[in-house]
Amino acid sequence: MDAPLHPPLRIDAISSTSLSSKSAQKRLESLLVDFQGRTTAAQGGGGRSAVTVQVQKLRDALKEERDVIKAVSSKSI
Repeated sequence: MDAPLHPPLRIDAISSTSLSSKSAQKRLESLLVDFQGRTTAAQGGGGRSAVTVQVQKLRDALKEERDVIKAVSSKSI
């Protein structure tokens, strides 16, 4: 018989602070550099984990959002 499954722990935020897209992107970039350094050392190779790919997609989406906002705001001036 299989062992019973245990759902992952739920993490709830106790506070939040608003960030601009630019600030969030910079923090994600820092996280990526740190995370990639640790996972590359642990794996002993240059594999890309699913977590890394998802964080990179989020970073790229934030950059794209900022670029669109800049383009719209520069046209309205």
